[in-house]
Amino acid sequence: MGTTVELTVAAADREAAEAALTAGFAEVARLEAVFSSYRTDSELAAVNRRAGQGPVPASADFVALSARALAVARETGGAFNPLMGPVIKLWGIPEAPRVPSDDELAALAPRVDPEGLVVDSAAGTVALARAGMALGFGGIAKGYTADRVTALLKARGIRAGIVAVAGDIRTFGRRPDGRPWRIGVRHPRDPERSLVTLELTDAAVSTSGDYERYFEVDGRRYHHILDPRTLRPAEGAVSVTVLAPDGTTADGLSTALFVMGAKAGREAVEARPGVEALFVAPGGSVTASSGWPGEVPAGL
Repeated sequence: MGTTVELTVAAADREAAEAALTAGFAEVARLEAVFSSYRTDSELAAVNRRAGQGPVPASADFVALSARALAVARETGGAFNPLMGPVIKLWGIPEAPRVPSDDELAALAPRVDPEGLVVDSAAGTVALARAGMALGFGGIAKGYTADRVTALLKARGIRAGIVAVAGDIRTFGRRPDGRPWRIGVRHPRDPERSLVTLELTDAAVSTSGDYERYFEVDGRRYHHILDPRTLRPAEGAVSVTVLAPDGTTADGLSTALFVMGAKAGREAVEARPGVEALFVAPGGSVTASSGWPGEVPAGL
């Protein structure tokens, strides 16, 4: 999926740990073949090729994540949108970045209505309503993958561990010494520093930021997290970190809250039990939801 995966397990012996790690990475490879937008032979690519042609039979994982993505889109008023693929391709970040014209962006607007994604869970099908639409899971598949790998490791008897798919991290259990896992949240402007350090046991954390994939023109930064309302890079945040019970929720919401910005994002989080968020605004101020655990830096 265009990123790195790290697995950490605590097991009774090295043999059990190695077997679990092998199985975990095999599950990552399996899901990469389902959800990757970087592969022409993925299930995602096959579904996108049939846009506008009616319902397409899909795997259980594909249908499940499509349904979750559509639900997050509706819950966030479209701040998360899994149909931004054509717009992302137009911006070309990071492979061939450029700033599209207003006319180019306007021409793509009809293709990004999230209601153009039609999921029939009972029938096991997914449909894209119009030709030229493209489904993409870049803002939610990593969290889903972390959840699936965590479930597999637990089923194999692993009592504790960390599944890290880039900035999407799922923890379960405790370290062998009984302490929680310590997870550093990257400082958005200094990769050598942590903004905060979290102590987690059974939780997921996801960070979306403007610093991983971007380009600059005349001193202006254009990053890869696009606002579905403007089809341009979102301007309401520098980074957003979300804590949630599961990785799929954390991943999807970190993207949505980044688009919303700090004020609207905090309001949305306060209405969701079990979810907390930390926001870094463009000016460098740092704020958090009311239940955020631990420190809240005064600013960058």
